[in-house]
Amino acid sequence: MTSQTCPYCGKPLEAGTLRSRGGNYYLPANEGIPMLYTKKALRKKRAIPLPPTAIFPTLQWPQAYLCRQCKKIIIPYED
Repeated sequence: MTSQTCPYCGKPLEAGTLRSRGGNYYLPANEGIPMLYTKKALRKKRAIPLPPTAIFPTLQWPQAYLCRQCKKIIIPYED
């Protein structure tokens, strides 16, 4: 991703990955994987839970960028 600012509000984006185990969530790049997958454990790691309908067919966790101001996650992909 060439821009590190939110295309909606212009604030800096936070780099991380989308993860899935016991629920789908965004995990900031500088945080470790939570031991438990409870709301409290995810909140402690600053993770953002995602709806259970989000499905990622690969074992590689996709790079994602979060804007906490807009509450949006941006996921770049290749064709």
